[in-house]
Amino acid sequence: IVVVVGCKVGIDMQRLHPSLHHPAARAWCEPTLHATNLVYPVFVTLAANDCEIDGFAPNKQWGKGESSQVGEMFEGLVKHLKELEAKGLRSVMLFGVVKGKDADGSKADSNDTPVVLAIREIRKSIPDMMVMCDVCMCEYTDHGHCGLLRCVDDEQVIHNDSTIDRLANIALCYAKNGAHWVCPSDMMDGRVSSIRNCLDKNGFEHVGIMAYTSKKASVMYAPFRAAVESTFEGDRKRYQQPVGSILHARQALQRDQAEGASVVLVKPCLFYGDIVKEYSQQSNLPIACYVVSGEYVMLKDYAKRTGDLENVLRESHVGLLRAGASILITYFSPELLDLIPKWG
Repeated sequence: IVVVVGCKVGIDMQRLHPSLHHPAARAWCEPTLHATNLVYPVFVTLAANDCEIDGFAPNKQWGKGESSQVGEMFEGLVKHLKELEAKGLRSVMLFGVVKGKDADGSKADSNDTPVVLAIREIRKSIPDMMVMCDVCMCEYTDHGHCGLLRCVDDEQVIHNDSTIDRLANIALCYAKNGAHWVCPSDMMDGRVSSIRNCLDKNGFEHVGIMAYTSKKASVMYAPFRAAVESTFEGDRKRYQQPVGSILHARQALQRDQAEGASVVLVKPCLFYGDIVKEYSQQSNLPIACYVVSGEYVMLKDYAKRTGDLENVLRESHVGLLRAGASILITYFSPELLDLIPKWG
């Protein structure tokens, strides 16, 4: 080894400090977060007014308002989204909050369900915004499960096959009303294929499916369940994946790709960088990460304690890009849109 006099670093040893010395040089080595990476999840209701969600502020249940005329509904949400669009937001994901839930989740795709009305309003009022819709039944069922139940040996179990037919009809309803993407989060077997076939048969080949491919039976969903006023009790371990399992995540990736998913999603994501990385290496599809409600509260609380929201958001979200994601579904979208220009 040839050693330069006065220097303890050998010529054959690479120096890291030169690439760290200047901010511009450091930027060469990191992924750049863009506004186009962001998807903003919002909750819509038939209420007359917007309502801040307790324990999940400043997120709101956005009310339809008094009018039922397209162009006059969801005034608060439309104003909010237009402000974010001016900062670069391109995509929004809708979740419905309803009263009068039932066993079949019938309000998921009724003509006056808040998601359907919000799709129409956003498509008219903000025509360049890409509208994505969660497709599940947990927001709409009185038992809070993500599918239809049946009794087997005196036990209530998910009836997978009838559920995927129901989910396909919900997705079709959203597509007919103008949704660009449908996003099944239910974790039933075969639901991507069922939805894809239904959309294609009805002339919606252009509507994309973002599949919740790795969705864990996580403790990180509690604020979301409060936001959608879920009646759920118990757990969903019979259809959501174990938190420690990589095998189920791998099997689900193979399944969803084969069934026609356009994007695969990891939820939650901050503790699951290994799955994000593996998906990015094993799949040619775009990888999405959902920074879920519990992760949001956790990050927000830590940022409050440290007084450094900017760097908490940067580290957590850029880390997902580094792992291989290109789509970030995050309740922090408004804050990130303010920070991204500063980060350059």
